[in-house]
Parts: sequence; structure tokens; C-alpha cells
Amino acid sequence: LDSAQGRARARAMVAVAALTRSGFAAGDIGTLMSPRTVISWAENHEIFSSVGKAFQFSFLNKCDESERAIIAEYYQRVFDTLPTA
Repeated sequence: LDSAQGRARARAMVAVAALTRSGFAAGDIGTLMSPRTVISWAENHEIFSSVGKAFQFSFLNKCDESERAIIAEYYQRVFDTLPTA
């Protein structure tokens, strides 16, 4: 992520993590995205060349099924698209 575009993507990933923390604090979801998960997401992005697919494998698939729609919405707010495989 060592480019202007990569740094913007990293900031967006951190923004999604911040939304999960806000959602947790509000009681909307029960799963937080840790800094370690954001790092895993970035590493998986390098493997899959897809930020959405990497998000699914790093975080979304590990969440309770009842929370996935809310978390996908957090992703959509930041990336302006839904995470897709």
C-alpha cells in the first residue's frame, strides 16, 4: 500500500474498522474489527487483488450471519460498493 492510492485504501479500511467500533458501542453489532484484522485485510488484498474479497475473507465471513448486512453496509458507506467475492 506504499502509494497514494494504497494509502487512501488503507485510510478507507481504517474507516470501516471505526464504523464497526461505533456500531458495537451503539449495540448494533457484537463484533469489532481489530487493528490486527485490518492488517490481515490489507495482506489478503495483496493476495486476492480485490479489497472486497479480502474484506469477506478477513472479517465479514467470521461475523454472525445476522450482523453481516449491517457490516456490509459499513463497507458500502466507505467504498461506495458492496463487498463481493
